[in-house]
Amino acid sequence: MRKCDLLTGAGRIRYALEHLETVWNENSAFWNDSVSQRFREEHLDSMIPRLKLGLDAISRMSLLIDEVERECES
Repeated sequence: MRKCDLLTGAGRIRYALEHLETVWNENSAFWNDSVSQRFREEHLDSMIPRLKLGLDAISRMSLLIDEVERECES
């Protein structure tokens, strides 16, 4: 029995991030002024790489938890 599930939440975050990037790219053709550039610079440019690093860390942590659970069961 799995006691800890990090991947479900990470999957939701990954989906939301992909959706955000898709919508941003689609709308950047229509909203391309100084306000959109400032929003991108102040929010997206720093948030997206940090989210990707966080998702990678969650994936690694999930692997470690799986290993610990297997060791505890044996």
